[in-house]
Amino acid sequence: MNALPVVVITSRLPPLICGVGTYSWLAHKYRPDDLPSAQFLVMEGAAASRAQLDWKAITDFHGDPKELTRALDRVGAGEILLHYAGRAYQPYGCPVWLPRVLRKWKGKFPNGRLTIFFHEVPGELPRVSPQFLFAKINARIIRHLATIADVVATNSDNHAAILRKLSGRDTIHWFPVSSNIEQLPSLSQTRVETEFVIFGLPFNRAQTLTLFASKISEWYERGLLSKLHLIGPETEQFARGQTQSESFSAALVHHGALSESDVAKLLRRVRFALTNVTSATWSKSSSFMAYAAHACAAVTIEKQEELPLCYGISADEVGEISASEIEARTEAITKWFEENATWPKIAGRLAALSQLNGVVR
Repeated sequence: MNALPVVVITSRLPPLICGVGTYSWLAHKYRPDDLPSAQFLVMEGAAASRAQLDWKAITDFHGDPKELTRALDRVGAGEILLHYAGRAYQPYGCPVWLPRVLRKWKGKFPNGRLTIFFHEVPGELPRVSPQFLFAKINARIIRHLATIADVVATNSDNHAAILRKLSGRDTIHWFPVSSNIEQLPSLSQTRVETEFVIFGLPFNRAQTLTLFASKISEWYERGLLSKLHLIGPETEQFARGQTQSESFSAALVHHGALSESDVAKLLRRVRFALTNVTSATWSKSSSFMAYAAHACAAVTIEKQEELPLCYGISADEVGEISASEIEARTEAITKWFEENATWPKIAGRLAALSQLNGVVR
């Protein structure tokens, strides 16, 4: 029996900046050797992605439901993997046309299989929130998509619970994201014990700085922190001027967006990495996974008990626990990452789900 053609529907692949698209590409790049390669249907940027990734099977559908319908008709009965986040397909997070296109395809090709990986799901918002209506529309879209899919997966236990409630499905699979920064081979570097890092997108960096501001001031005054590296793109909402009034502003090193290799080198240089993740959010943070992959001592604002956060360091422990204890915890979190969250592990799980063929619902 011939294998079904594999098609991945996603947002924007590298070199365009999009977390969902990067995840889609890396999950394909590290797929098991015995699985066929995939054709990608993307919102935009296909020509640039074909050139950079050296992969010809990338086609734009420009967010046009008719174009996507025609592309899926050409595929026929295939193995379709949709990477879903509302704003990836529509500016307000409401691609109301998407369930209709996929339902039509399933009707034409009942032997086709559809796996949907939900990268984001809407949370509860107050009625006065300007996002309230959009979240409600997105929730309805997600409900329709989940009823069409043969297999549904996501990236956190919290998301899985929301999807079960929205869809009425008993089985929602979930597993953590991996690192968005690949490790450099044979990179050996001495750690600088007084250097810290915050890595990620602007809003997340701003949240983390606000969360740790008093602790950063304390560490700076005690000589425990000499530099705090800030890595990631800058926007008007997260400008350098916003941090100049802080008592520790002299310690801040604004790198902006760096190449992947330069980020990896910095993560191997610093001892501590500040993170705002919690028990509900750690599994969907690629920055947290980058810290784990590169053996940074991940610092949380409070002590955490569950895996893998229990291998982190609480803010109150900085400067109080021994170097050997820090080393033991970073070794433990890196070992956990290698056993559970490398790209080959993630890609293997995603590929295995696609083979369920709708048996588990």
